[in-house]
Amino acid sequence: MSIKQFKALVAASQHGSFSAAADALHLTQSAVSMQVNALEKALGTSLFDRSHRPLHLTESGRIVIVKAREILRQYDGIQDALAETQPYSGVFRLGAVPTTLTNILPRAVMLLTQREPRLTLNVVSGLSGALAEKVRKSEIDAALISEPSNLQEDLDWQPVTRQKIVIVAPPDSTERAVQEVFSAHPYIRFNRGAWAAPLIEHRLEEMGISMDTRAEIESIESICMMVAAGFGASIIPDTGMRMPFLPRLRILEFGAPPTFRSIGLLSRGDMQKENIRTKIHGALTNAVALATES
Repeated sequence: MSIKQFKALVAASQHGSFSAAADALHLTQSAVSMQVNALEKALGTSLFDRSHRPLHLTESGRIVIVKAREILRQYDGIQDALAETQPYSGVFRLGAVPTTLTNILPRAVMLLTQREPRLTLNVVSGLSGALAEKVRKSEIDAALISEPSNLQEDLDWQPVTRQKIVIVAPPDSTERAVQEVFSAHPYIRFNRGAWAAPLIEHRLEEMGISMDTRAEIESIESICMMVAAGFGASIIPDTGMRMPFLPRLRILEFGAPPTFRSIGLLSRGDMQKENIRTKIHGALTNAVALATES
């Protein structure tokens, strides 16, 4: 038995097929299949019922995978233990929602590179739902996203900050009340696939406001540019970023009391690289504190 065999077993179970496990491990499908077959031969039992798609663990497989995960945690814990006495060396794959890319994340990266000069942070951007799925499949190590409404048992979410939901209106507009703003200006909707969207829609329903929607856009920067050009008004998470090349947008409260969304770090409960994950979470919270002070 070997670490590679245990990794192949866990990946195949997690992803539901040898081909998907191969993609996650950056191996060929035949290599993953050979590792699992060799483990089954060594243990003298079948670990997967291959008649099902996706793959199902046998009773023996369910017993073995618990031990396999324990072994992998212990194995990866060696690097974590060393990280206590020397800088971390390796790649950490981090997902981030777009509203964190221009304020929280740059500050956190600067703090991390000072403390962990041998860390390579590989950042990908996307909406919370898509990034959460990548975490679940171990395609990325963690993700800075909105708080999940239903947190799966195998995932862990640690809060970092809150973002206020605000109205952005054209710089020459004069309306103040929510109803007045969207009676005077078409609505540029923040992508309804974003996890912040239900918060916005629910609040609008509470206010009894129906919107004249003219566009639906995922990019906060694009929405701000369209609002600045006078195309309409929008309701978005306030990133704290102000783009100097645009006329100053009017930022209005989205009702009272204000609406907030929580942003935090999502990772697998059994993830590897736990030590550096903790340091990244610390850098993110420190970055929020620095942004608040400035």
